[in-house]
Amino acid sequence: MKHQAETINRDSFIDALRVASIVVVVLGHWITTTVIWDDGLIGIENALSVIPSSHVATWLIQVMPLLFFVGGFANNRSLEAHDGNYLAFLRTRYRRLLTPTLVFVGVWLSIGVLAELLVDDLPNVLDRAADLAALPFWFLGLYLFVVALAPPMIRLHRRWGWWLPAGMAVGALAVDVVYYGLGVTEIGVLNFALVWLLAHQLGFFYADGSLLDLNRRIVAAATMFGLAGLVVLTTVGSYPVSMVGVPGEERWNTNPPSLALVMLTVWLVGLALLVRPRALAWAATRSEFLAGTNRVVLTVFLWHVSAVAIAGAVVYPLGFPQPETATAAWWALRPIWIAALVPPMLLLVAAFRRFEIHPEPAGFAMQDAPLVRHVAAGSAVVSIGLGVLGFGVTGFNRIAADLGESVLDFNLNPLQNVAHLVLGLAVLWSAYRGVRVAVATTTVLAASFLVVGLLGSSEGIAILGMNSATAWLHVALGAVGLALLGFALSSAPSRPGHLPEQG
Repeated sequence: MKHQAETINRDSFIDALRVASIVVVVLGHWITTTVIWDDGLIGIENALSVIPSSHVATWLIQVMPLLFFVGGFANNRSLEAHDGNYLAFLRTRYRRLLTPTLVFVGVWLSIGVLAELLVDDLPNVLDRAADLAALPFWFLGLYLFVVALAPPMIRLHRRWGWWLPAGMAVGALAVDVVYYGLGVTEIGVLNFALVWLLAHQLGFFYADGSLLDLNRRIVAAATMFGLAGLVVLTTVGSYPVSMVGVPGEERWNTNPPSLALVMLTVWLVGLALLVRPRALAWAATRSEFLAGTNRVVLTVFLWHVSAVAIAGAVVYPLGFPQPETATAAWWALRPIWIAALVPPMLLLVAAFRRFEIHPEPAGFAMQDAPLVRHVAAGSAVVSIGLGVLGFGVTGFNRIAADLGESVLDFNLNPLQNVAHLVLGLAVLWSAYRGVRVAVATTTVLAASFLVVGLLGSSEGIAILGMNSATAWLHVALGAVGLALLGFALSSAPSRPGHLPEQG
């Protein structure tokens, strides 16, 4: 009976698509990353910034839409396994995602601290490695928010069907018009939700069979529509050709996500569905390989950039050649470079795969959990998501930098991310304990956001790398959290002056 629920919910096409997507991510980063070693200092050059003609290749290798699509299927199945119980679903999914992630954060934060304490001159090898290692976190942080929104999005899917992703696509276009046409940059944050939730939403259509019921000609037409949309947007529409951020370019399709990523999603999901029959035939003879690989995909995803740092620190001091990027010698050395990354990758997987857990659906009764618990869980999700996403922006180095890294005008540093993560984890833990402790910890979290935000509202807070925009964001989040908590308490049936202990 071990892993029975997991086995029932497996889909070999989804398993194959997940593995293939992670392989593309890993090889994409390994191929395009050029390590530059100079007198003990280590630098990184992205080949996409040197080879403009390669940008169109990102129409195949920017597979994050496929990973959100796969996530939509997995989250739909997980919610079904939990009989629609939101808190049980969230606990299982977050244990799955956060256990290996927190180990990774602990390791690289320690390295980042060592880089500052033991070495006088920055940047150094440890410092640059701690910066580079955080690359996977921008996706992981966004995905944590998407997972938490999956249950309500599934309900919307059942009610509105295809109208919902169509509306999201129109919304993404409207955001682009306002963002680029009118210069209102603050609205760009909406597309982080609209674009990635759209890709995730398509996974629900696969889970309920709607995509499989479509005529193959319709799928082919939709696929070509997505491809044609990319061509039009990147020529007539002046969108960047690259579907990933290219250092040195003023405009990116990923920050904020643009309508081009919507077209990329349609193109890639359609293409995946068209090759599904062959993928199923391939997967049928490799079920054990797929099952085993799917149990370490998060470990591989988290640590594959770390393998670059380790290999670079080993082979370049030994005299590994450093030809200029995109030259014939550079291309000739790429297979050797990738081969050098395999041993550290295997060692990292062997060391950390034990932390990639796959918990069974939670078996505790929380169907009638009071609203307070849900407010606590929601507050925790926001804080944890900000912390994980923040590391994707800041890296794990320069822990308390006065001038934090910026994303959409919000400044962050690793210390701020740690605070978000610790507070969020405490509140998430409390959501599954007594109501009183959930109320107490949620109040502390919301009040902390509010107070810190008010203190930094004029000039920010240097030790947290926080500017005034980030401070006001904390004010807003703290105020909303306290308001929701107050509403939950006022609507909870209880004796005057008492809080319910169970639920």
